[in-house]
Amino acid sequence: MNKWGYVGKRLLKTIPIIIGVTLVTFLILHLSPGDPVRIMLGPYATPETVAALRAQYGLDQPLPLQYFSWLGNIAQGDLGTSIRYNRPVTELVQARIGITLTLTLAGLVISVTLGSILGILAALKQNSWLDYLCTFQAMFWISIPGFWLAILLLYIFGLQLRWVPIAGLSGFASVILPALTIGLQEEAWFARPMRAEMLGVLNEGYIKAARAKGVRYYRVVGKHALRNVMVPMITMLALRLPWVIAGSVVVEVVFAWGGMGSLLVNSVLARDYPVVQGILLIIALSVVLANLLADLVYSLIDPRIRVEGGKK
Repeated sequence: MNKWGYVGKRLLKTIPIIIGVTLVTFLILHLSPGDPVRIMLGPYATPETVAALRAQYGLDQPLPLQYFSWLGNIAQGDLGTSIRYNRPVTELVQARIGITLTLTLAGLVISVTLGSILGILAALKQNSWLDYLCTFQAMFWISIPGFWLAILLLYIFGLQLRWVPIAGLSGFASVILPALTIGLQEEAWFARPMRAEMLGVLNEGYIKAARAKGVRYYRVVGKHALRNVMVPMITMLALRLPWVIAGSVVVEVVFAWGGMGSLLVNSVLARDYPVVQGILLIIALSVVLANLLADLVYSLIDPRIRVEGGKK
């Protein structure tokens, strides 16, 4: 199968997934307990006032009509109007999405870079003290809850040593601790697979053949082995993306960042359906598109995937 045929096939398979994502995002909130109108107006609001506001936001209509109306608005780029802030959801998201992307990308850069380096070193020095150290640190960071690690780093480097700001977004220094919190926890998920994949590749026949021909060991590793471990690493990156985004929500709250994480938490507490639905939809679609992009990228790296995909 040629690459454009493979791309078209993957895009067609993504459409029902996106429809399913919108349906789950819509239902998960509307089927949860709590009335956002009652929360906003307070316990002393009259039934007439409640009914009028519910009609204003279309919450008095049957769920199927609400869903298709919401879906039609999304197709036009309209995520609705916030019940709590009385502002378009798109405006609220646009004002905060850059902050969340900064934190997410910084955390991913740290995790992928650190995890790949430690995983490669552990594989090259198999069963040495360096291998054991890399394995131990990976298990250590995975075992620590994200919020506890964030508080610990904040206490040590922010309150005690005063090297970085303890809260808010005020320049490059304020990004270090939140990004490090995400990066340290996520690098373990890249270090262990990288070690396993590198060990498997190093035992392949073509690697042994290159070594037998006198090619330098590190040249074989850099030119041949690394390329072959790229495919599973790209897959792992796509699989870990939702966890990175979820972790950024907790980190934003701990470090008092004004990103989408803080907006999501506040909107959940206020039962602000349009905002929560909009943010969840953006996150879910980001995960779907990241997996699609990963499929396309590693099909370019390894053309055999396109051939296998065309037979299914």
